[in-house]
Amino acid sequence: MWLKLNLDGIALSLRIRQYKKVKVDDWDSTWCKTDFSFIAEPWLKYIKEDDEVLLAREVDDLVEALEKLLADQLSTPTEFTCIEPDFIFELTPKEDLRSNPRFVYIRPGCEIADIDLEWKVFFWHEGLTGNYLSVALARPDIECLLTYLKVVTGRLSEKDEQVQTLIAKGILY
Repeated sequence: MWLKLNLDGIALSLRIRQYKKVKVDDWDSTWCKTDFSFIAEPWLKYIKEDDEVLLAREVDDLVEALEKLLADQLSTPTEFTCIEPDFIFELTPKEDLRSNPRFVYIRPGCEIADIDLEWKVFFWHEGLTGNYLSVALARPDIECLLTYLKVVTGRLSEKDEQVQTLIAKGILY
């Protein structure tokens, strides 16, 4: 199954295969096969197929981190890094902007900034480079990513109503 999101003009496609639940003491033994692309014609076309960029344990840990983010259980920004340096996920919890000295004025009704996730995708060219693409996921995108990861890990089935809704919208296919 694939996840497809439109991230402000950048089309993300992601498929994680060969996930297998692992024991805590065997966390580094099982790699998932991952296909992904970030495309915004004509300027961006970054595609990887059959890459081992995520451990099964990292998929589990990312599910847990996203659940905490969505449930407002994170109090500070959190960086989620992977063993392979292809992805970094920066999770930002809700923030009361009235207590942030960077803001002089906040319009009434806009005092709380909602959660977000910055997904950094590092580029390879004859090895890892210092260049990366940064895409922002707002709450609805984070919810879709979490639902997809739960399908990958078997926590949700394709018959689940939430999954069926995303399939009907073309977000999961």
